[in-house]
Amino acid sequence: MARGVRKSQKEKLEEKLAGVDEAIVQYTDCLERLKEEKKEIEEMLERLEIAELSAILKEKHLSVNELKAMVNQAG
Repeated sequence: MARGVRKSQKEKLEEKLAGVDEAIVQYTDCLERLKEEKKEIEEMLERLEIAELSAILKEKHLSVNELKAMVNQAG
């Protein structure tokens, strides 16, 4: 049973190259999305840490200036 015309080595390589190019585009897009997600998560963590620090300052009845002084003395 005939299956059609056989592809030349060049045609096979061109198809493979096109597939690799397509994969690169997909992975690049995915990488960009992951970088954006990482940045958002880091910003969320930073906001959470600032909120925790603010809560501690209120709990201990400390001002920001008092905290700065404490940090400067420790360093």
